[in-house]
Amino acid sequence: MRCYSFVGRRWDGITILLALMVMAPVIRAQDVTVGPAGWFSAGAPDEVPQMLKPYRPDYPGDMRKTNEVGYVIVFRYLDAKGEGRGAQIASTHLPFERSVEESFFQWKMSPARRNGTPVGAWTWIPIIFNPKAAKLGIADSIPRLLVIDLAILPKGVLKPSETVFVPVKLGLDESGAIVRTKLEEGMDKRVRNAVETALKNWRFAPARHGGKEVAAEVSLSVCCLSPWPKNTGEYVPPKVLNAVEPEYPYVMAKFGVNAKVAVEFTVDRDGSVRNPVIATSDNPAFDEAALEAILKWKFSPAEIDGVKTKVFVRQPIQFAMNGGGNSLYELRGHTNQSKLPPELQYDVPAKIRSVQIPVYPYADRQENDRGKVTATVLVGPDGHVAMVKIRSADKPEFGQALAAALEGFNFDPALKAGKPTRMLINFEQEFDRTHLPDEESDRLLGLEKKHPDRIVSADTLDLPLHPLSIKKPIFPKELLDKSTTGKTVIEILIDEKGHAKLPRVVSASDPAFGYAAVQAVSTWWFQPPHQNGKPVITRVRVPIDFNVKPPSAADSAETKPST
Repeated sequence: MRCYSFVGRRWDGITILLALMVMAPVIRAQDVTVGPAGWFSAGAPDEVPQMLKPYRPDYPGDMRKTNEVGYVIVFRYLDAKGEGRGAQIASTHLPFERSVEESFFQWKMSPARRNGTPVGAWTWIPIIFNPKAAKLGIADSIPRLLVIDLAILPKGVLKPSETVFVPVKLGLDESGAIVRTKLEEGMDKRVRNAVETALKNWRFAPARHGGKEVAAEVSLSVCCLSPWPKNTGEYVPPKVLNAVEPEYPYVMAKFGVNAKVAVEFTVDRDGSVRNPVIATSDNPAFDEAALEAILKWKFSPAEIDGVKTKVFVRQPIQFAMNGGGNSLYELRGHTNQSKLPPELQYDVPAKIRSVQIPVYPYADRQENDRGKVTATVLVGPDGHVAMVKIRSADKPEFGQALAAALEGFNFDPALKAGKPTRMLINFEQEFDRTHLPDEESDRLLGLEKKHPDRIVSADTLDLPLHPLSIKKPIFPKELLDKSTTGKTVIEILIDEKGHAKLPRVVSASDPAFGYAAVQAVSTWWFQPPHQNGKPVITRVRVPIDFNVKPPSAADSAETKPST
């Protein structure tokens, strides 16, 4: 069995393998190459910008049946430090563009140099997509595109910085060299000349048949553009035109806590927000509301040298209940402190800083089973939860779900004589659709029952799932004295907006590991899944390994194995 997509991460001894288990083969990243940067200024530099960190996007899933060859051009202004201020993208195929645009703002590049001095200017970086069938060295393969060049048109043919793609049929000989070029009849002579000039620099690996190199024909498109504007790097930042206030989550209202979430995203050339991700958050319960709000913001686009460009933005979002954020939830300590040992007595009670909403267990939400749980929490002098004790539960799974949530609470600790101290706090939680409302989960439950065909297989997605916000699970404190390792597999639905919904335990070495994982996974957010360009719902399984031993430097590295 192969994995269609995999993201491996370790936090504090917890490994998460986001693996979509399917039987289909994978189109590997080595079928995608990132070419050297081109230059748009007068006088070529002595050293062109270099990619400092390897970057290879995946060949998109929706292109696997067509075996298309294509490419993406990223136009970026790189300053003398190698920092990219903005970008434009042109592509032969939209799925290739979507595969690239998720991460190009994180590229690390060296600056160009002229006469040994770092300089800034507009550059272009080609990313070439060859399907597996084009891979060199197998017995039968189509030509593999190796090198491209741009067709620079005379002024006036196109608008400044405008790009168009001109289709062309090419005849290749046994070495992969272009021997015939066929363009559309009646094409503007200026365009024809520019395309033919660019094609002189294109390179192919030859087609193969029966293990031998053979002649072949290919149909591709050549990217054409006007001469680029001046290279001063004059920058006009995006401006907020419409800022939508985030909704304070309904289920958080009783706690009334403040929260601050920082969101990073791309402001596109039309001023819209794309690919938002959580950069920092002091309370994950507010992450979804922050992302939902930021997607509705509208900006004036950024410009560099008068060219509208994509830019990367970081925006903090504040949450406060009733303007003040004072807790509406009464922390109930022991009614008679005199009966407590001195180390549990306090002068000033603890105050909630961040919370986790318990996950309504999948089967119980499905059957609309209801129940109530009471619990006692020991808050340490550091404000973290040191112990959770379930005092009563109408159903065992409700108690475990609440325990998993309470372990993620954080507090301003209680004070005694002005110093932080421990405190026992009592909690009560009802499990039903009124106290734990989630209309989206209820909708998906209905789809599972009435229209299961609307939930598509992960191997049919246009692109592998890309996580935007991943919260780590907490190693259950009740197991720390019993075990140092644990395993669980969680199944989730990912809806059209990328929300992880209806997490359920498929297997677990101990139920507590399963509930801890469910609590974390319920907050995850992905790039919305698409099939044939349309948003869809998909189902995935998430293996999670727990290990209290700290990982080595090698183990903690993010990996992306092929199987």
